[in-house]
Amino acid sequence: MNHSPHIVFVAGEDSGDFHGANLAAALRRRLSGCRLSGIGGRKMKENGVELIFPSARLAVVGITEVVSRLPDILAGWRTIRKHLRESRPDLLILIDFPDFNLHLVAPYARRLKIPIVYYISPQVWAWRQGRVASINKLVEKILVILPFEEEFYRQRGVAAEYVGHPLLDEFKTFHCKPRSERPYIALIPGSRSGEVKRLLPLMLTAAQLYAREKPKTRFLIPLAPSISREFIREMLPASLTNRMTLLRQPLSQALQKVSFALVASGTATLETALAEIPMVVIYKVNQLSYQLGKRLISVPHISLVNLIAGQEIVPELIQHEALPEKIAAKMRTLLDNPKNYLKICRRLKTVKEKLGKAGAPERAAEAIISVLQENR
Repeated sequence: MNHSPHIVFVAGEDSGDFHGANLAAALRRRLSGCRLSGIGGRKMKENGVELIFPSARLAVVGITEVVSRLPDILAGWRTIRKHLRESRPDLLILIDFPDFNLHLVAPYARRLKIPIVYYISPQVWAWRQGRVASINKLVEKILVILPFEEEFYRQRGVAAEYVGHPLLDEFKTFHCKPRSERPYIALIPGSRSGEVKRLLPLMLTAAQLYAREKPKTRFLIPLAPSISREFIREMLPASLTNRMTLLRQPLSQALQKVSFALVASGTATLETALAEIPMVVIYKVNQLSYQLGKRLISVPHISLVNLIAGQEIVPELIQHEALPEKIAAKMRTLLDNPKNYLKICRRLKTVKEKLGKAGAPERAAEAIISVLQENR
């Protein structure tokens, strides 16, 4: 390119920060002197993105929870609007986070004639498919990370490109050790404080129930960047204090020590699958959010693992089914039966194979440079 471009990112939570950071690093390797700025988190900042607003202030889960965060959401919206208006970047990259990105940021950027690339699709194939028309109207190209998404968009006239899943880079050197060398059961309750408050007590009670029969069991909680140790410790029951380890490290590293997991529905289910670790997936939100969402969702499974597999290979306990007693029962069925356990391990391996090869951020960076060149 004949000048160093300015690219603005908008990511809204820990997973977006992770993907944005890897993409920023790939772009900086290819575009010497480029300026990167926008909304994100610590990892994006470490990879050269000038942060104008912290993504942690925007992260919510569930439809009704948005109301309590409206002041932060409006502050973020005002900040990015001013930044786009004053800096007039060469390109805007939106990373997932559809309610904020599609409803607020993209239409404003379009009015300013700023080209837009969407990296990591909102789950329009699961619910609110009407958003496909908005994506088609607003973005130059959408870069998708699940193998079935490219065809979904192309059938609907959207310029889409499958670049592979970024998590494969995190796991390309991951070696699944024998179960005997992985002594921990992981509790992975999510990355947002509200989500953790809802799910971790359920997981902890299930862990207590399981440990009553297996008193030597050890547990591990990998801490998301936005969650403090103190926040978790306040929830720990006394009976688990001495057998619980809190780890502040990437999930891909923490999973080296894990043979089984209780996982909040979301990206962590796919990370756990890439580590070939059997799991129980748990999903629970505010009851009103659940009732509203249930009427809109049009897929048979809640977890990415099962969606990619096209069948339920790991159990899902959703809303009123997400009870400690039922979670503990699923744990016993899978952990205490070697045949069941190994069957799921084999199926998780096939999910990993379906995703293809590592290198998604590099391929995404190349696609973004092509869009920059087309719009210079």
